[in-house]
Amino acid sequence: MNLSIWDALIFFGYFIGVVVFAVVVAARSKTKSSADYFLASKKLPWYAIGASFIASNISTEHFIGMVGWGFLYGMAVANWEWANAATFTALIWIFLPFYMRGNVATMPEFLEKRFNKTCRYIYAVVMIIGLVIAMLGGVMFAGAKAMNVFFPQIPIWMGILILAVSAGTYTIYGGLLSAVWADVLQFCLLMVGGIIVSVYGVYHAGGLDQLMDSMPEKFIMFYSSRHEMIPWTGFISGLVSVGLWYNCANQFMVQRCLGARSEWDARMGVIMAGFSKAILPFIVVIPGIAAFYLFQSRISDGDQAWPFMVKQFLPAGLIGLVLAGLASAVMSTLSAITNSSSTIFTLDLYKELIRPNATDKELHIVGRLSALVIILVGISVALVIAAFPGITVFQLIQTVFFYVAPPIAACFLLGIMWKRITAVAATLTMLLGFLVLLPTVIFVLFPKVPFLQPYDNFMHHTFAVFVLSCVILVILSLFSKPKPEEELEGVIWTKSALGVAEAEKGKYGGFRSLKLWWFLMAATIGGLYVYTNSQGSNTAWLEAEAVTYAVGEGLSVKVQPRSDIPPEEKFNLWTGHGQVLFEPAQSGQSVTFEVPVESTGLHKVDALVTVGPGYGAFGVEIDGKPATISFPDVRLSEEGVYSSETVERGTFDAVEVTREREVNGIKDSIAGAYTVQRISLGVHESTGQTITIAFISKDVRDEGAAIGIDQFIVTKE
Repeated sequence: MNLSIWDALIFFGYFIGVVVFAVVVAARSKTKSSADYFLASKKLPWYAIGASFIASNISTEHFIGMVGWGFLYGMAVANWEWANAATFTALIWIFLPFYMRGNVATMPEFLEKRFNKTCRYIYAVVMIIGLVIAMLGGVMFAGAKAMNVFFPQIPIWMGILILAVSAGTYTIYGGLLSAVWADVLQFCLLMVGGIIVSVYGVYHAGGLDQLMDSMPEKFIMFYSSRHEMIPWTGFISGLVSVGLWYNCANQFMVQRCLGARSEWDARMGVIMAGFSKAILPFIVVIPGIAAFYLFQSRISDGDQAWPFMVKQFLPAGLIGLVLAGLASAVMSTLSAITNSSSTIFTLDLYKELIRPNATDKELHIVGRLSALVIILVGISVALVIAAFPGITVFQLIQTVFFYVAPPIAACFLLGIMWKRITAVAATLTMLLGFLVLLPTVIFVLFPKVPFLQPYDNFMHHTFAVFVLSCVILVILSLFSKPKPEEELEGVIWTKSALGVAEAEKGKYGGFRSLKLWWFLMAATIGGLYVYTNSQGSNTAWLEAEAVTYAVGEGLSVKVQPRSDIPPEEKFNLWTGHGQVLFEPAQSGQSVTFEVPVESTGLHKVDALVTVGPGYGAFGVEIDGKPATISFPDVRLSEEGVYSSETVERGTFDAVEVTREREVNGIKDSIAGAYTVQRISLGVHESTGQTITIAFISKDVRDEGAAIGIDQFIVTKE
């Protein structure tokens, strides 16, 4: 991508500006004590907490990975954002009151207060390893890789160093205070940058209504429990275990709240983060849907969608602003990981195990030194990942989250809700969860139990470990001695958590009521769920290989996996196990699908087919009658406006379609040889439980006449 000098100046000016801003904030605060360094002197207001909560959470996995998933799977990906309303609710009304009133500085410290020191040490070690080895290095590499896309002259190793030095400078110097106030600035940048790309994408696609009407399957909110990536059962189970841990018991996120100037500010900051989560799918999912509508023939990899849209739509100068937003997302995450890891090491390991009598000044120095070491380790890990491009960074990060969370979430949730849970049970559950339950579930339970085999994915693994951890925790607690009740005061949930702290009573009524704003946050997200789901509720998305099909004798039909496409094509647009590939030997041969429908009546029928080398022409018959094939032809005018015109034909010819794409005014393409095309087959009336759809070969050529079908989309009219 060739960027203007203004884009480069804005982008690199951002790095200098955010470091100077954060360092000045820390210098003016005169941070001296370890409490100042690790908890920002407990003076953070609600809006800073809310902004930092979101900025720390968003990284390249949102702007690249989540937009890419939106390209493939649509608004179902929004569950990762909107479902936070449930875990934020748990944080506000169950966990935060006890963290704040118990005056804890770290999550492992809370485990010691509730259980024992062993639990504290186990969790501290697990968190540092998980955050530094998997997440810090992964985010550095992913950010540098994204930077390299826009600035090819900056090699990935140099991008890693730029990000590490920039985020490390103000985080090491100013601690949590610098990190949070830098996050406020970065929150504004990443939200503005994300909204700009989304608005441009929706505008050029003809508006949100056009996207909903033309592609209703992209607005399905819940997929089958056997979906290969985001089954609704996996989403619910991940919410209970991973979401609970990530938002409620994770130092990386909760530390912002612990630095609040009041309990009300901590809880209101989370509510602000909830409102921000309501907006996020319009920034990190909708652009993917718009990119599919406009550029399905120009992109072979969903992860290319966001950078491609930035290049296509934005004028000089604005690109630099948007890229600064992307860099903000990376920097804030790096800062949060570094600060939280340093806090855990200093307060939970160094002070407890190495130097119990360490002075406050010594802890302050160790905090800075450990942050420096953590940054250096993160750089090393990022460089190792860069040397082995086969490592999938986003999968690495998600795997750590999903496999670390269950035993921890079980101990936190049951430990705070039931006083009968014992320290012995919690210690053994954490050890058994990581060393026994996790490998048993992954390698024995799901692969070998027939009933569970269709649900064999990492999200269901997580839920199984969480349930088993809860069961073991309860059973072991019944056979071991609990702590005396007086030692549990302040760490077991009571109804007092539903109100404000004793010292804050009478200060936050009326318009400042926590319950009012929490209700508005939950109602906003609930309303978005209902509205979005109503757009896709009449639509069924069916993988072609999962539909019954029949072919004539001697014909070649197979389910072709994505791995059959050469790796250099970077083709990831098929969903499910792959596509049904039909290779006719002569014209007139066909493959016939029996597509199920839930009721009789009128149905709009669409399909996703493949275009590439060796693909030919076909016609379609539905219930024995010829169907008109239509598809959008996206063009770019001389004024720079994209428009979509519907092309209607009796025959779809992959060679002809490929040729026509070269004269539609769009000069750029980052697709390999293979792409997909969504085609509409019209509205048809079903009188039974299936619609018969036959793909019939036409004009078979020597260079190939393959027909590839990936999906069927059936919408009840």
